[in-house]
Amino acid sequence: MRLELMIMSGVEDGLRLSYNIENGDGQLDEDKNSWKISIGRKEDSDVCLRNDSFISRQHAYICWEDNHWWLEDCESTNGTFVEHADSDARVKGAIPIETSQLFRVGHTWMRIEEVDV
Repeated sequence: MRLELMIMSGVEDGLRLSYNIENGDGQLDEDKNSWKISIGRKEDSDVCLRNDSFISRQHAYICWEDNHWWLEDCESTNGTFVEHADSDARVKGAIPIETSQLFRVGHTWMRIEEVDV
């Protein structure tokens, strides 16, 4: 299983990040048959975005579970948002997210790129 993220704004605009469960990336929960990638400012975050001061130390997770990607806010101070046609919606808990759908943590916009899972 693989995950590719594209950073769409900020200092790291255009950066593509790749994660692979076989390389030991992220956290595997075999009981739930899920895999999650952490996003935050902490050095040990899978996606460490220390250049965005609006990102919490432990801000959000992207999780593969039930054959679908989920975006989960970790009760971050400045929130996690997904782009919608009329306005950005704040994420409460975990919500399903589609490939190529833009989401924002702090001031950084990102999206999941198309990958084989």
